Amino acid sequence: MYKKASSALKYIAPALVLIYTGCCIFLYYRFMAWESGSVYESDLPAHISLAVNDRMYYSLISFIIIGLDKAGAMMALPVILGGFAALSVFFAGRLIDEMTGHKWAPGVSLIAALLLNVLMPIYIRGLSDGRYMGMHSSSIWHNSTYLMMKWMGLWTLLIYLRIEKNISEKLTVKSYLYFTLVLTLTTSAKPSFFLAAAPVMLVFLIIDLVKKNAPVLRLLIFASSVIPSFAVMLLQNNSLFEGQNESSGIVLAPGRAMTAHTGYLIPVSVLSIAFPLMILALHFRELFRNRYMLFAWMCAAVGYAQYFLFSEEGARALDGNLSWGYAFTIILVFGTALVQWLGDMKLFACKGDDVTKGADVKSAGTSSVIKKVYLVLCGSVLLLHAYCGLLFFIRLLQGVSYMMWG
Repeated sequence: MYKKASSALKYIAPALVLIYTGCCIFLYYRFMAWESGSVYESDLPAHISLAVNDRMYYSLISFIIIGLDKAGAMMALPVILGGFAALSVFFAGRLIDEMTGHKWAPGVSLIAALLLNVLMPIYIRGLSDGRYMGMHSSSIWHNSTYLMMKWMGLWTLLIYLRIEKNISEKLTVKSYLYFTLVLTLTTSAKPSFFLAAAPVMLVFLIIDLVKKNAPVLRLLIFASSVIPSFAVMLLQNNSLFEGQNESSGIVLAPGRAMTAHTGYLIPVSVLSIAFPLMILALHFRELFRNRYMLFAWMCAAVGYAQYFLFSEEGARALDGNLSWGYAFTIILVFGTALVQWLGDMKLFACKGDDVTKGADVKSAGTSSVIKKVYLVLCGSVLLLHAYCGLLFFIRLLQGVSYMMWG
């Protein structure tokens, strides 16, 4: 699975990403033409209208759309969005490389990253309104602002984790400005990433202060990188809500938005991230020693709490717009879980189970068998996530509504 992977994989992986990108471009081309009904239904026409007709500059994608419209090149938008999908795969692969210390062969990392971008919740009919409505997923294709935020959020985290890793030793002006710029642009695309990840970034800096004795001034300077993002969110809020007659804003309403399309919140929440939860249960004692896993799960906890606790007022009350931050974090917990699971599988295949050293032979053998069975079960659950994701994506390509009611 690692650097000994066959040379053929180096060609197969990019080819698969190209096929995926081409499918996405086709999908976005059909999304652009949607007017009504459930065939190729998408938020894209509404986003185009808000930018071109209403001149609402609520997202970075609005400037791209307006620029294309003025240039008479609107048909390039599906290609750009397809590029966003490819960039999500690329940066997911880079994060995998970062987590594994670049020990995986490039082809393996790329295929794993592609898998992370198509996984969907395990769907059981009757628990939610559909394969998308009521479920929680990071694999979302119908929303252009999320498409942009997703790859930029992965890029931002890649930069942040590299800087934070060595924050006790150094913080260069170049890295500070680079991170500040990318974080601000990501927030400009959609503030949901910032709301889910920034609190965890702050916690990690506090941990660095306590455990690594990182200089306080250096941490304060690094923390100041969020100031432009706060300014951007203020401008976005004014653009979206200023001058509206209807009530708007965010209120504390536990469960209101999250349960709009399901009466079985706990089962749906578990089925949406079943594989990561199973791996977390196996490696829970390592959670506070693995910075990547800890960061991912803390982000997911913050995102889930925001989605559960808060809701918008007015006509947008049940739209679930506070779900986007949690949706993004799901790819993080799946990514760390996939790395852990493949590491466990390699350990059994190559070296045996070393966690039972020191135990008697009988108990060690029993423990090893149980763990092997559990890991196989984890793999089966991962395959279910992959099956649901591929089925969802293929149906999208066939014109089925992303809502997939029933």
